[in-house]
Amino acid sequence: MAETTKNSKNNNDNKSLFLYTGLIFLVAIVLIILAFFGQSNIKRNQPNIPETTASAEPQTEQTGIAERASVLSEENRLLIEENNEIKGQLELQTEEINRLNLDVQNLNKYKTTNDILMSANGYMYVGNDEQALAALEKIDENTLTEDQRILYNSIKEKLE
Repeated sequence: MAETTKNSKNNNDNKSLFLYTGLIFLVAIVLIILAFFGQSNIKRNQPNIPETTASAEPQTEQTGIAERASVLSEENRLLIEENNEIKGQLELQTEEINRLNLDVQNLNKYKTTNDILMSANGYMYVGNDEQALAALEKIDENTLTEDQRILYNSIKEKLE
């Protein structure tokens, strides 16, 4: 009877050993499959860098890196030149915008002065001399153009 218990225990140990061996084998297969798909994914995501020279001698990794570095250096130089050119264009356009803004301000002052002169002229012709004089007082005589000065003097003379 002792022998049957020994055989039964040996059989159970063999079953456990077989189960553990099978489990380790299954884990190994899963790891191999994961590694395969991981490597495929990495290869697919790597950028394709074409060889720039077609020499008959095999290139070492060091010369390939040096050539790629020189290509990148040249591209960087071209981009810096393009950037400087764009900065120059931006400065010119900024100066043009500032000049145009100044022109707009001057035209607005000219229009405002014309509007005040027209109001003063209208007040004068309807007989409201006080309003006409009040409108003329808002105008700075030193900023008038030649045409505006003529109209200003004409209204001023008629009101006096």
